[in-house]
Amino acid sequence: MLVNILWEVLEMARFEIKKSSNDQYYFVLKANNGQVILQSETYTSKQNCNNCIKSIKENAPDAEVADLT
Repeated sequence: MLVNILWEVLEMARFEIKKSSNDQYYFVLKANNGQVILQSETYTSKQNCNNCIKSIKENAPDAEVADLT
């Protein structure tokens, strides 16, 4: 049951790509209500950040990605 709820949350979630003060990229995963579900580690390139999102999206294909850099 908990797994089903988690998948439903991920399907309605939104990825936001951000840039840190030291010019590294990271993303946050937000629920529909704007609450942060997850924050990633930092990546030296936007491509590496996007690769991580891509990996997650394989398991949550309907999650939206917003590039806020």
